[in-house]
Amino acid sequence: MKAKAGVGIADGARVLLVSTNRERQPYPVVPNGLACVASALDAAGHRVRFVDLCFARDPVATVREAAHIFRPDIIGVSVRNIDNSDAIALRHYTPEAREVLHALRAASPDAKVVAGGAAFGVAPEALFRELGVDYAVAGDGERASVALIDALCSGSPIESLPGLVRARDGRVVFTPPGEDADLDALPSPALHRWIDLPRYQRHGATVPIQTKRGCVYKCVYCTYRNVEGWGYRTRNPELVADEIEELNRKAGVHHFDFVDSTFNSPPGHAVQVCETITRRKLGVQLDTTNFTPATASPELLAAMKAAGFRTLGITAESASDPVLEKLEKGFTVAKVREVAERVEKHGIKTLWIFLLGGPGETPRTVEETLAFARWRLERGDAVYLTVGLRIYPGTTLHRIAIAEGVVPANSTLLDPAFYFSSELQFEPTVARLKRFAADHPRFMFSADSRSVVLPFLTRAASVLRLPRPHWQYMGLFQRVARAIG
Repeated sequence: MKAKAGVGIADGARVLLVSTNRERQPYPVVPNGLACVASALDAAGHRVRFVDLCFARDPVATVREAAHIFRPDIIGVSVRNIDNSDAIALRHYTPEAREVLHALRAASPDAKVVAGGAAFGVAPEALFRELGVDYAVAGDGERASVALIDALCSGSPIESLPGLVRARDGRVVFTPPGEDADLDALPSPALHRWIDLPRYQRHGATVPIQTKRGCVYKCVYCTYRNVEGWGYRTRNPELVADEIEELNRKAGVHHFDFVDSTFNSPPGHAVQVCETITRRKLGVQLDTTNFTPATASPELLAAMKAAGFRTLGITAESASDPVLEKLEKGFTVAKVREVAERVEKHGIKTLWIFLLGGPGETPRTVEETLAFARWRLERGDAVYLTVGLRIYPGTTLHRIAIAEGVVPANSTLLDPAFYFSSELQFEPTVARLKRFAADHPRFMFSADSRSVVLPFLTRAASVLRLPRPHWQYMGLFQRVARAIG
């Protein structure tokens, strides 16, 4: 029986879940969010088929075949990103998602189509119109998806469901998600049940773990508060360790990546997570590229080192005080330097992550950031820098961009728009970065990650079982890529 409004499905719906993200540069990203939804729907009594298109040779043929065989009542499509947020080597993902959706519609014309993913937390109404789905969910996908599909199965009203996007009287209506839901009440994601983790690891990916959702920082460009809400909802450290232990035991995973908005905030919870992993002697390697310089005490770094951190990505974004102030990062360059020295003393190698071209950026502030980068490169760290800031709806940067005439007030921003300081000239700035990169192989700016050679080098590192994260070999990778290019 097909799922239609007011028509019941007594024994649960057949739900086909499709992850549309096919980006593999510089490495593929495990579809953690959709796996969480799959486990939640399975626990709620629905029959779930998971289709991951990341490595599919023909994504349209793959979903068409899956739909014909499974005959779904509900189709759930995950859209991770609208684009790659790269002003130099832009790639727009929405057309690919639309093509997959059209194929699914044709193969299962009676099925209801529900879309979700992080992209819908960023621009729910605009994406709903763009993709032409029946419903979309934002916020905690596990709760919103289960509530919606349960309602569709029973014929119950859906109007007041939190996190739901739907059409009503020719308008798109979005009911905001709740932000105080208990994460510990959710089923374990059980990534190994739904996803070919070894294949992802062979292509350089690390396996994601989430210890919390939400954020308390006010970075002007960031969408985390739109996607996960204001404030922190933390998981019980024992449950985090349980998830790591299960993946280690059942799937042979040894390297985990914490994908929280900021792993080290609140610092007390991060310490508890690390101490729990250490006490349980899990013997795993840990990493995160979401570490803020705002809070990095010796106690926290010692706990991280004991738990299994050998490397770390720090999102400094700039090494110039005027830019940090405009970005509302909540720390100063002096703090960033203090954290750099402290992390080095704890024996943790760092990938420094910067955004260049934001409000307040000038040629002088660019040189300040490059001077810091040079210092850290000489100390054995690596640097990754993005040029231009992607403008997302509802952010402070969006309001700044409207006020400065960078984008019109009525733009949906589905067509990517970027903020680049009027105090800079784009081409000369990129040329300056290329000269800097030529002298420092462990310096990579975003366009370098689009090299066609890089995925092969990353996979070779995986085959050779070189320790992750593979950014540690950025110098070698860059030399090879530039020699071939």
